[in-house]
Amino acid sequence: MEKSKKLIQLETREDRTHYTGKYSDFQSFGNSFNGIKYSVKYEKDPFNEYQNFLYKRALFGLKMYTQDEVKAMHWQKRDRIKKVHKRTQDTLNVWKQQIMIEKTNKLFEMFFPDSPITSALLTYSDVDPAFRNMLDFKSLGITKEDIVNKLCQENILPHNFAEL
Repeated sequence: MEKSKKLIQLETREDRTHYTGKYSDFQSFGNSFNGIKYSVKYEKDPFNEYQNFLYKRALFGLKMYTQDEVKAMHWQKRDRIKKVHKRTQDTLNVWKQQIMIEKTNKLFEMFFPDSPITSALLTYSDVDPAFRNMLDFKSLGITKEDIVNKLCQENILPHNFAEL
C-alpha cells in the first residue's frame, strides 16, 4: 500500500510537467548558453531587389513568373530568358563538376597516393557537359556571392551587377 501511494505521488507531481528552475523557457537557456542575451540575429541579403530579380531570372528562368505574366510576354523575351537560363544551368553544371573533381582528386591523393587507380583517375578526370551534376551548392561550399561572381565572369549577369 505504501509503495502504491509513493508511485501515485511521483506520477502526479508538478515538477514532472512544469520546469521550476532558473530558465523559464528553452530560448533563454539557449541564449544564455551561447552568451547572447535575448538578441536575435538575422542573415541580411547583400543584394538589392533588382539584383535578386536578375539572379533569380538567370537561375530559374520562366519559372519565376506567373502563367499570366508569361503569356503576356513577347515571344522574343521568353526565348531570351530561356536561352540565358539554359546557359546559366550549363555553366553552373560544369563549374560544380570542376569543383567536385578538384575535391575528389585531393581526397584520392591524400588517402591513396601510390595507387595506380589514383593516377588513372587523376589523368582522366575531365568535365563532361552531358553529365548532370545533382549535388547542391551547400554541400560543395558554394555561396550566393560565389555564384554571382561566376555568372558575372561568364557574362551572364551584367558586369556592373554590384552597382545596380
